[in-house]
Amino acid sequence: MSDLAIDVYTCQAFELPGGGWFSPTTSTLITGPTEAILVDTQFLPTDVDEVIEQIEDSGKQLTAVFLTHGHFDHYFGLERLLNRFPEARAVAVPSVAKSIATNLESDRAYVRDFFGGQALDNTAVPEPLDNLVLTVDGTEVLAIEIEQADTSPTAIIHIPTLQAVIAGDVVYNGVNPMLAMTNRNDWPNWISSVDYLASLNPTTVVAGHKRPELDDLAECIDETRYYLQEFVSNVDELAHARELVAHMQSRFPDHANPSTLVVSAVTAFKQKKNNNA
Repeated sequence: MSDLAIDVYTCQAFELPGGGWFSPTTSTLITGPTEAILVDTQFLPTDVDEVIEQIEDSGKQLTAVFLTHGHFDHYFGLERLLNRFPEARAVAVPSVAKSIATNLESDRAYVRDFFGGQALDNTAVPEPLDNLVLTVDGTEVLAIEIEQADTSPTAIIHIPTLQAVIAGDVVYNGVNPMLAMTNRNDWPNWISSVDYLASLNPTTVVAGHKRPELDDLAECIDETRYYLQEFVSNVDELAHARELVAHMQSRFPDHANPSTLVVSAVTAFKQKKNNNA
């Protein structure tokens, strides 16, 4: 029996200033008898403060904040968290740490302009985790670089003693995945990454984005694979983005955030048109 436990915080979806919605995002606290590690940070002040309260309520010492990838919604709470828990290290796999450092200023400008001050600013960056192993009270927590999710580079956390995976944006749970930042060359690699998660045989899987009321069950792996396969095959078979949106909604009627599906479909068909030109 493991001494570790996980506690998942999921923010609510919210309406964007320019229309559409932002998907609910997860942060996961891994706790042992005396120590804790946080995976991903949130980016709105109220949500980061909720995560801070979650850590304080655990009564554990936060030793590290691990970032799965360089999307601002997963790391822009970092500076606020480190100010509250200065003894904690901010870490990521080397490729992700480099990506965050490289893109930090452009991310700051984008978040400032897009959210109009609603989101936190952030100047903190993670250090590279060279040995890819963290510990919580002596129990190993494994960082694994993954070839492709809705972005690359990206990573997951595997907790063997819990048969748990904190998957970042490799998988989604009851939420339309963001495919607009990928292309057809990425999609087979994303599906292969989902298959790799399945090969770990987890019983608990925390998706980077999920409907808050859903449990963190391994079924979201198969759901994500099926979603990606349906999306990819129908980009080739259908003639218009609106047809793809209708098809995906017929297959996944309960998936949250249709605005993500719309932008993903529109982007995919623009890429298809450019490739066929």
